Amino acid sequence: MMFLARPSVLVRSMDPRTGAIPFVRPKRPGSGWVTPWTCARPLATRLPPKRDPERPLRPATSWILFLQEFRAQNGGLKGTEVMSAASQKWQSMAADMKAKYEEPAKEARSKYAEAMKSYVESSKKDAWKRDPERPTRPLSPYMRFMQEYRKLATGSMVEVTQAGAAEWRAKSDAEKQHWASNYEAEKAEYAEAMKKYKESGKEAAYKEKVGILAQEEKLKAKKEKEAKKAKKAKVSEKAKAKAAPKVPAKIAKAETEVKKAKEALKQAKAAAKAKAKAKGKA
Repeated sequence: MMFLARPSVLVRSMDPRTGAIPFVRPKRPGSGWVTPWTCARPLATRLPPKRDPERPLRPATSWILFLQEFRAQNGGLKGTEVMSAASQKWQSMAADMKAKYEEPAKEARSKYAEAMKSYVESSKKDAWKRDPERPTRPLSPYMRFMQEYRKLATGSMVEVTQAGAAEWRAKSDAEKQHWASNYEAEKAEYAEAMKKYKESGKEAAYKEKVGILAQEEKLKAKKEKEAKKAKKAKVSEKAKAKAAPKVPAKIAKAETEVKKAKEALKQAKAAAKAKAKAKGKA
């Protein structure tokens, strides 16, 4: 499932090649781009913030190759003017003229596909997304049951998941023991393995390599700054309250009684008005 910001705070940008709208840009300046293939995922499932330097670079499309050349030849035009003029020229360009850019782009795509295949098969992609030396968390009894259930069940993923969950809830604790028998022992082994993994410095080394450590430090610094700001505001508020002149208890009590009397009078007037209105109707 994909999550995007509210439509009211987004503006859309047209693809000059096709007229389609592939990008969604928040109105807030400097907030970056959100694309249809981007989703807001929990921190635990996000990809590392840094890009693997060994990962093959995606080649430029024929449109990008043309745009690069067009920019170089029309340096006097502004950004929006360049995009508009380049888009018009590209759309009206004959097929044989576009071949000048499409053929090298096609060749580059072929080389990229081969390089990516080698990169994936070498396990470098998986090793960048998750440290291969990190211990694997054991599956919970419910997940072990669902693994077996999915092999035998038919229907869509949602239907199978709902039916499996209902069947799991209906089972007694004794029946669930079939999948829970080894879980506690494996959970303890995992906790011990994770402790050794962290103490060895391997976790910190992996986080530093992929950029997670820097991200965590930045988040920690931000939280500390916010905490200091909140503490300072609290101290300031207390100081203001202390410096404010105190109202004597008798005066405060008299003011409260006056407010109550005014409210009672207001209610009495409203009641009399309603009574007179009802009498007039009768």
